[in-house]
Amino acid sequence: MSITASETQIGIFNNTKYTISARITADNGDTGGTGFYDIEAGNYELWNRSSWQVAFVLRRSAEPSDNKAETLVVKPTGVYYINDD
Repeated sequence: MSITASETQIGIFNNTKYTISARITADNGDTGGTGFYDIEAGNYELWNRSSWQVAFVLRRSAEPSDNKAETLVVKPTGVYYINDD
């Protein structure tokens, strides 16, 4: 599946087998929610942001002790695919 983000959007695509949780900061004058959003496997979420931001992604796995966290620098027009290892 291919998705696009506009000049004022940042996207996170869940390309894993499990639900992920993601949040994107709203710094540099951007506004909008900064809470974590659950994204089901195979789905995506778009955030309205006009400046580079930081994304935090929590990945789940079948083994609870194998959950992982990722931190990404993200920019508008970008869609970031979160994959299984």
